[in-house]
Amino acid sequence: MKTQLSIFFVILILCTWSLESKSKAPTDIKFNVYRNSSLIGFHNLSFSQLNNDIKAEIEIKFEVTFLGFVVYDYYHKNVEIWSQGKLKTLDSLTDKNGEELSCSVSKLEDSYKINGTSRETLSAETIIPTSYWKNELIKGVKKKTLNTQDCSVIDFTIKSLGEKMIYNNKVLTDHYKLEGKESTGEDVIIDIWYDKFGRWAKMIFIKDGSEIEYISKKFDKSDE
Repeated sequence: MKTQLSIFFVILILCTWSLESKSKAPTDIKFNVYRNSSLIGFHNLSFSQLNNDIKAEIEIKFEVTFLGFVVYDYYHKNVEIWSQGKLKTLDSLTDKNGEELSCSVSKLEDSYKINGTSRETLSAETIIPTSYWKNELIKGVKKKTLNTQDCSVIDFTIKSLGEKMIYNNKVLTDHYKLEGKESTGEDVIIDIWYDKFGRWAKMIFIKDGSEIEYISKKFDKSDE
């Protein structure tokens, strides 16, 4: 009897380890994007299981108009594969108001092959891309990140601003301020919120003097 119980518990532990070793795809994330309170587009992230890996598909579309004319048009498509919590591959294409950018990353044995509009190199450093859904981005006070538009590097200084209830006190989050510079010299100043499960919940940044705000479609009243 004792032998049978021992075998049972060994099988139970092995099954538990097997389940825990497989990454679970996160819940999809969908934002409406506003410029100075006017809706200009969306930022959607869709996740799926790819054997034991996680596939993240990211699509961003902004369109700013003035007097009926399109004055700024932005489209970004990015596909990432993550294995055991680390980036495995990344492929993105961006149309930034007519300027075409790209970034491609692939994991080799002990390094990353990086090929983008801004540079082509091998790197042994752990890569955290600026797709923002991985909350590893805000761990620590400094973070070197990969700009998913062109494979350039953004060095962020990170400051925790404490807990905050958002969306009419429906979601408890941790609020962070990220400050850095793009390779063009343009300042990057971001306020970002993650919920208590580490999921990306909200974002605000300044672009060309305008406030760009990400609001979860789940809580956006304009969608009702």
